[in-house]
Amino acid sequence: MRREIWSIVFVLVVSGLSGQTFSSIDGGMGLNHPTVYDIEQDPWGFVWIGTRDGLFKFNEGRANQVAFLDSTDFRRSNNVQSLLVSQDSVLYIGLQLGGLIGYDLSTMSIIPDHETPQFPQDLSVISLFQSNNGTLWAGTAGAGVYYLLPSSNRWKRLIDDKFPNELFFCFDFAQQGDTIWLATTGGALLYVTEPDLAVHEMSANADVGSYRKSVDVLHNAVAYGVEDQGLFILDSSRSTFVKYEGMENFWPRDVKFIGQDLWVSTDGEGLFKLSNDRVRIYSKHDKQSGLASNQFYGIYSLNNEVWLGTFNAGIAIIPESEELIVQFPRDENYTNTSVQSAISLITTNGIWVGYDGDGLKNYRQLQGQWEEFMLFDYRYPKVITSLIKFGDEIWIGSLSEGIYVLDQWGKIKRTYVSYSDQPSGLNNSNIWSMQQTWGDSLWIGTLSGLQFWDGTEFISPFEGAWDAGRNIMDLEFDGEKLWIGSEFEGLFSLDHSGVLERYALDNSVLDLHEYENSLIIATEGAGILALRNGLIDTIMDNRGYMNAYSLASIENDLYATTSFGLLRLYLSEDGDWEYEVLLELNQLQVGSPNRKSLVSMNDKLYVGGTKGVAELNVQKMTVSHVPSIIMTSVLSDNLRIPFNVTTNHSKPLNQVVFEPGVKSIRFNFELISTQLRSGINMLYRIKQLDKSWKNISYGMRSIDLPELAHGSYTLEIQAVGSNNDYSTLIIPFKIKSFFWQRFWFQVMCLIMLISATILSLYIYQDRKFQSTKLQLVEMEKELLKSRAAQLEVKTEKQKAELSFQLLKTSSRLELLKGFKDRLIRESQKKGLAAEVLQFLKSLTRELNRELQSENYWDHFERNYRELHEEFSANLKKSYPDLTKGEIRLSYLLRQKMSNKEVANVLNVSPAAVEKAKYRLKKKLGIDKGSSLDNFIQDL
Repeated sequence: MRREIWSIVFVLVVSGLSGQTFSSIDGGMGLNHPTVYDIEQDPWGFVWIGTRDGLFKFNEGRANQVAFLDSTDFRRSNNVQSLLVSQDSVLYIGLQLGGLIGYDLSTMSIIPDHETPQFPQDLSVISLFQSNNGTLWAGTAGAGVYYLLPSSNRWKRLIDDKFPNELFFCFDFAQQGDTIWLATTGGALLYVTEPDLAVHEMSANADVGSYRKSVDVLHNAVAYGVEDQGLFILDSSRSTFVKYEGMENFWPRDVKFIGQDLWVSTDGEGLFKLSNDRVRIYSKHDKQSGLASNQFYGIYSLNNEVWLGTFNAGIAIIPESEELIVQFPRDENYTNTSVQSAISLITTNGIWVGYDGDGLKNYRQLQGQWEEFMLFDYRYPKVITSLIKFGDEIWIGSLSEGIYVLDQWGKIKRTYVSYSDQPSGLNNSNIWSMQQTWGDSLWIGTLSGLQFWDGTEFISPFEGAWDAGRNIMDLEFDGEKLWIGSEFEGLFSLDHSGVLERYALDNSVLDLHEYENSLIIATEGAGILALRNGLIDTIMDNRGYMNAYSLASIENDLYATTSFGLLRLYLSEDGDWEYEVLLELNQLQVGSPNRKSLVSMNDKLYVGGTKGVAELNVQKMTVSHVPSIIMTSVLSDNLRIPFNVTTNHSKPLNQVVFEPGVKSIRFNFELISTQLRSGINMLYRIKQLDKSWKNISYGMRSIDLPELAHGSYTLEIQAVGSNNDYSTLIIPFKIKSFFWQRFWFQVMCLIMLISATILSLYIYQDRKFQSTKLQLVEMEKELLKSRAAQLEVKTEKQKAELSFQLLKTSSRLELLKGFKDRLIRESQKKGLAAEVLQFLKSLTRELNRELQSENYWDHFERNYRELHEEFSANLKKSYPDLTKGEIRLSYLLRQKMSNKEVANVLNVSPAAVEKAKYRLKKKLGIDKGSSLDNFIQDL
């Protein structure tokens, strides 16, 4: 009976609701379990999802499971029933038959059980709430309602004798001033007042007995969803709840005020939105909705969207505002997993859409809603690649089925097929593009080149079929030239005189559009280009191999669908190209956009993709700014180290410290956005190592640093979006040093090294000096020996000379004396003549003078003093009174000469020598018993 009533209401209400489409988060986005019990968003912006099989964190368009069971003290369930982000940034996780777990959002880590106030481990925590004064509330399944005061570390059970059974189960909480409304089991609507924590009941005008309830408040409004009974709204003037009659036989699962609207989820009948006494229903039975389930659980308002947990269908998401995107009606056989790919559009008599496999459809607005217009013919090609209004006709280009010509109502007037009996000159039935140019000529781009229709037949204007490209992807006419975009041969221009000019491109052309005296070129894999005055400029490069699918303009604004989403492009005041991201790719609600599937009409855009066609109200769209960067964890040698989560808005920035000897460092970060931000370019640098920025690979959210030297560094991560809009995260970090790497140790080692070096040098120099000194001594010894030898030789020589001189002198004196004696004897002879006698006496006198001459003694004494300098000096010093003759006698005695030899040398008698020696001995003070010769030798 309930289903029949629902079907009646569905027909009455949902018929006017085409256009609102849900997106989803499911297994394809990492949500591995499709039953979602609770959703919470933390202060960072991460969305936490509690499912039947674990906890997930959703960010950047993907859900990642967060393991927590291994960090608890005892075995627990993995069934997450409830979530709560507390005022002190703790994520509380309520489990089925597992109690409560705390997760520290400041460090992204599980809080040990002994630091989290615990329930008995067999309790199922099905709801969590924190009041304005910081008190935590927990509803359990069959074990009562508990509260934890801010000053306490023990949970207390809320007990009231009047409502013992009602308080066994509590599914939801809501606060209104000092009143906390409880969604309990049983037949009463209860609330608790703070601070006395007294339980009270509020009356209702109908039965509210049920197993499950939900509650929400908005200012003075309070709404209860009562399972099996309906929706109840508080009438504050009567202090009673009144049953809402507009939802008979629809049993609520959750209620939520969002803005001025009240949203109600049900467990099987879909989703309801109450707005100004008007009820709107969203159901999977509506082919346009995109819903995969009618069993909804919680309702949540996140980022201007309504998020809904479902049974076995993940999360359904719908924008809070229905003004931005309106989905065109889909085929009656369309399902959420279907592909209905719109690949060509024109705006005439509504919107004509050519599909890839679903033929041709015409949509027109009726009472503000887009509806499919019934066409007169169904013999259209299955794959329609291009559409153009030519005169009062609509020409259709197809894949392998040639060209169809229709009237304005869609009736087929004629066809042209290359393989037919009358092709009218068409040389290929694969048509990719069509464009009207000079006069009434219509140019056709085919798989095998370019042709034009002259009104009667198709003409190939060039000698070679592929002179203007083989596969003509698009044609654009700017009033003077026809521009030809090909798949493989680049870009061509053709003027009215038939002159063809080629512009080489490395990538395929997908769409061409004339804008502000420039030709805008959408490419596959090379971004968006602009051709002006023969020069090609880059509007948006191929960051992450970007595809630009379609181009369209509204007044002075140019729009493009790309693999990053919907972009708005424009020229700045300086004449530079700039762009803005209006919608991410998954926000377009048409799947992946197609080539040449973007058109404008009035002030709206119409985009086609693999999920159909949507109307975009770009005038009310805002620019997607670059999101914040958040550092979530840091690893040292693959082990996570304590780290407080940091964003580019965090202050102050705490320095990350690594232990000495760390080999590898990894920083894990994310962009804080529920959407996948494809158009963001990530860069990083370490300022102390390199001033230039390095690209981070597309989709990579970690930075690995190789082994770095100890010291302080600054890591900068930058997210760059359109028009150089960017955000930067700065992470200072330090690698500690071993004691032998520290400055004081190095200084000490340097001092020790210098000291050791100096000491070594000193020792070396000393040893070298000693060695040199020894060598010098040895050399001196050798020199002295040499000099001594030389002196000895010289002395011996002088001695020999002196002896020889004495001998010579002695011999000479002896000879002279002999001559004298002979002359005396001769002169004594008688009978000598007087002259002879006189001559003999004269000779005798000469010989006497010679014998008494001192000249030879002067020469002797000079040689003797030189040879015996020390003796001569000592003799004169010790005995200054010695006469010249006594000194001479001393010299002769030192030569060890006998008395006779002395007498001969001195030309005296031996007796005279004895007397002279006696006198010398006496003068020298020598004892009578002592030898004069020995004394002279010793002296």
